[in-house]
Amino acid sequence: MKLRNLPRRGAQAGFTLVEILAVIVILSILMGVLVFSLGNAQGTANEKLTEARLTAISAALGTYEGDMGDYPISHFSDVTTSSASATNQGIEALVQALWKEPMLGLGLSDDILLNTDGDRANNEPLLEIVDMWDNPIAYFHRTDYGQHQTYVTQDGETGEDVESDVVARRHPVTDRWANHQKFQLISAGLDGRFGTDDDLCNFKTE
Repeated sequence: MKLRNLPRRGAQAGFTLVEILAVIVILSILMGVLVFSLGNAQGTANEKLTEARLTAISAALGTYEGDMGDYPISHFSDVTTSSASATNQGIEALVQALWKEPMLGLGLSDDILLNTDGDRANNEPLLEIVDMWDNPIAYFHRTDYGQHQTYVTQDGETGEDVESDVVARRHPVTDRWANHQKFQLISAGLDGRFGTDDDLCNFKTE
């Protein structure tokens, strides 16, 4: 009868502490790479979804202009909103125009609205259209190109409130106002700060 080979007395069984630590280090590195990749993928997805949102808003504004003869103004001009704060005013004025009767958002979902700065007028919240990072999108009617507006966003890394002085953009080649006959929509992008390279717009920036 053939006997099976038995392990020699004293032979090592299992892993050593060094080997276990090495495996833990490798797994940690792989997890870090995975988290980083997923974060980049989420950031890219949010950029594409925000660009799609800017396109949808632009289409709604095209309908508004066809019905009303012009695009909504990007500032408050009446006493009913005199109690509002000075922040996010362009996009708040846009929402006031697009969501009143008979427009009612012109097909845009209420889910894209937030009151990020918490201000009110006539006991009603002054809402903003936000991007995929829940920051207000800046809006400028062409007659307000050159005017400065204050927007409050959240920093993409720290989450702290950031107050930005925002102005309409100029075309990089002609130096005329971009979209000079219409309007501008600008998202602060992933970093939550206006005026940086990751800003998203309804016009070409390069």
